[in-house]
Amino acid sequence: MAVANAPTLIGERQPLTLQQFIGLIKKLSPAKIAQLPLEIIPTNIPADVAEHAPAGSRAAVEDLLMTINSAHLKKRIADVENYGEEIVSAMDKAKNSCTSNTLRVFKNKILTLIELLQASKKEAKVIPEKNLVNQLLSINNLLIDVRSESYSMVSTLDTLCAVKPNSEQDTKRFEALIKRIKTAVTVTENTLGEYYILRLKLLARIIAEKKKNIEAHEESSAEYKKELAILRDELDKTKGFWNRTVKRKSTLAEEEIVQNRIQELINQINQNETVISENDLILWLDTIVDASLNERSQARVAKSLRTARISLYYLLNRFCKGQEESAIQIAQNPFIQVDPEQAIRYMLMSEQFILDYFMKKKNEKTAWLSGAAENKIAELDNLQKEILAELKRATRGIL
Repeated sequence: MAVANAPTLIGERQPLTLQQFIGLIKKLSPAKIAQLPLEIIPTNIPADVAEHAPAGSRAAVEDLLMTINSAHLKKRIADVENYGEEIVSAMDKAKNSCTSNTLRVFKNKILTLIELLQASKKEAKVIPEKNLVNQLLSINNLLIDVRSESYSMVSTLDTLCAVKPNSEQDTKRFEALIKRIKTAVTVTENTLGEYYILRLKLLARIIAEKKKNIEAHEESSAEYKKELAILRDELDKTKGFWNRTVKRKSTLAEEEIVQNRIQELINQINQNETVISENDLILWLDTIVDASLNERSQARVAKSLRTARISLYYLLNRFCKGQEESAIQIAQNPFIQVDPEQAIRYMLMSEQFILDYFMKKKNEKTAWLSGAAENKIAELDNLQKEILAELKRATRGIL
């Protein structure tokens, strides 16, 4: 059947896949193999491909490969002379743009996560948050490589689009390469967009659940905090001169009772507390920022983005407020010997957290994008301003 299909492929001058080429050399005679047009021979043929042909045809296959290599070398030398090394390098990148192993592994990891979610839904089992986050982090580890490849392809595309071909034949070659790399960029960006959508939806649930748990915990611990404030006032009163001299013995006994109760209350407040880490916040910010900057995800999850942002502002404020309260609590706690000034320096404010995050993000994008960074940096600047403005509005309603 391969022989029957050969004339169509040859006539159209379409490059064969490796499997199609192997099918041809298994069926064609040595004479027919020698007549195969060079344009249809696939790139990156293995050196041992002749082993797939019958013994009588192997010499013809090897001669064909030598002819191909010689023709490619001559063409490359001519291209370098006509267009320069930079353009030829961009042409090579375009030729290989649809064969990214990084993107293939990235897609496979996403499919594994989707299969896990589907199995969980079918079996009515909830995936533990830790397992889900670990799956996402595993995929995130490939993000910088996939995005770097995408940005590199965009740069290559710009280089090729600026070329002025010397002949009609070269015009067709460059048009084919530009079409190929545009397809690769679209596939990569769409894959990233689909992942950003999936990640946003999954983490939006986690963010919402965290917010719900924190609100419930704050409500249940409100009475404990009132009692704690009263007890601390009582503890301060025991430090007076009269209590420390005339009533020293009874004061020490009262102080021990108050201290024990304070410790009990602190333990009860801390019990079942929902912990928010800095790594959580960075992961959530990455999720929201990436989905906001990708055209495909931005258009499809606008509502989810808005809901996730509001929840994130709440959690960010709670995280920073918790940092501040912890520092003050350490500074005020008479049972812990820590320099109060040093402890209070550990406070982290929401606005500064956002500014630091975006500064790091812009530095990363500058490294990835090189000369093409300007537009993306402008997008990040606009998003930073938008998030800070929303954060300030949300803070007035939260605190």
